[in-house]
Amino acid sequence: MNLRDATFDDMKALMPLAREAHLKSWMRDMPMNEAIVQRNFVVAMQFDDGYAKVVMKDDEVVGGLVGLIADNHFGIRHAQDLFCFSRGGTEMLIGNFLGWAKERGAEFVHMTDISMNLRYQKLCQTLGLERAGVNLMRIL
Repeated sequence: MNLRDATFDDMKALMPLAREAHLKSWMRDMPMNEAIVQRNFVVAMQFDDGYAKVVMKDDEVVGGLVGLIADNHFGIRHAQDLFCFSRGGTEMLIGNFLGWAKERGAEFVHMTDISMNLRYQKLCQTLGLERAGVNLMRIL
């Protein structure tokens, strides 16, 4: 497996992974807006502080991570993933994202986990990510 910069054409291969991730998540009962997923992908590729990488295996896209760097409401620079979908190379994707964020001066990284996947959660912890109980949410 190898990691490379994403291209516009990769969205075609990533969308089935996005659908699968949505169906396996705790958000599965809510409609997925594919146009917004695509928009986030394009914005991250075009944004100076955007991150868009894909994992390739046997000339096939098997995963992708899209994110960006921004300043939060306290002016603290942080990296935020917009989505991470993968059937392989997840550790490589997240590890690369963490290194990229550090190189660009991020003070912290926020990874979203809606997967309900204990293996994914354990992998994130292995990479140094910790659950941070500061997020409050309500499904309306």
